[in-house]
Amino acid sequence: MKQTLIELLLKAVLTFLSEDQLKEFADTLLDFVENAVEKSGTTLDDAIVLPICKKVREAFGIPDND
Repeated sequence: MKQTLIELLLKAVLTFLSEDQLKEFADTLLDFVENAVEKSGTTLDDAIVLPICKKVREAFGIPDND
């Protein structure tokens, strides 16, 4: 059920937002993930998740403006 709702939400977001709005949405999502990883007590997720977030930002031209 949750997966279906998430899929529908993402589909709606991708359909109705402009490119700039999508980048802002993606930046917010990436910021959320990055902040959660940085606050966690483990270093394994830092070594895995943060580089992935960085590559996503680079690939889609989403600056980290926080």
